[in-house]
Amino acid sequence: MSTNLPETVAEGQVVLPAPPRVVDDLARDLTHAAAAVRAVSRGARCGGGDVSVAAYTAVVCTGRSAARALEEAAAWCRQAPGAEVHSLAWARVPGHRDDVFEYRATLAVSFPDHETGEHTGDTHHHAPR
Repeated sequence: MSTNLPETVAEGQVVLPAPPRVVDDLARDLTHAAAAVRAVSRGARCGGGDVSVAAYTAVVCTGRSAARALEEAAAWCRQAPGAEVHSLAWARVPGHRDDVFEYRATLAVSFPDHETGEHTGDTHHHAPR
């Protein structure tokens, strides 16, 4: 499948626009997530909890070993120093043969807001003692 997306060079980095399918997928996922939140709010809740929806970019790094997948994730983080990693999901999934597995490290990340320079969503802060 060829996307034939135009490339724009900005400050030495290649910036590609999101393919329309990605935008449609995100809109669909947010619609389903919002419906799930509404369903929870209408149903009986066990006290003390809360449900929210957050949209992060998912970066999936794969490797033939656990170490390689983590190395790919570290390499991506070095190439995107402005990214804030919010969570890491780990998976061992079937590969191209029955006896081969692939390892995936999925990073949920956000980038600073262009206007405020602040990250959106959950970030972890530590106050000095």
